Amino acid sequence: MAFNMNRLKEVAKQPSVKNREEAKFRDENRDWLLKSALIALEIHRYLRQNGMTQCQLAEKLGISPAMVTKLLSGKENLSLKTVCGIERVIQFELLKVPSYEKGAFMKCDLAKMPEENLEFEGGDQNFCKVIRMNEETETKKKAMAV
Repeated sequence: MAFNMNRLKEVAKQPSVKNREEAKFRDENRDWLLKSALIALEIHRYLRQNGMTQCQLAEKLGISPAMVTKLLSGKENLSLKTVCGIERVIQFELLKVPSYEKGAFMKCDLAKMPEENLEFEGGDQNFCKVIRMNEETETKKKAMAV
């Protein structure tokens, strides 16, 4: 294969302003663009498995076929309203909001807890927030006392 200097110059030329702006946009929005792409893949999978067209999905969602095309591009910044509408139609959870970390909420008997390690916030006698101080790491672990 012969060395082609013209081809090398064409490939190695500086990116255009438009290309640089697109790359900057992708870098700055990488997190939600990834989630949008994953949602688009799930919608594609649903359409394939159910033998449904984009127009049929648009009708079920009550949106235009052009909007479905945008959703399926994986580059659309989706609102929670849109995501919930899609979830309702495909009967599959696309986004999962993490619940409180395991053990963050628990029932406990305040009378049996050492008071020197506790701080109380608001609430009444039956329901208040207890913050236990971890003396080694000085981090606060939250628990709900009922």
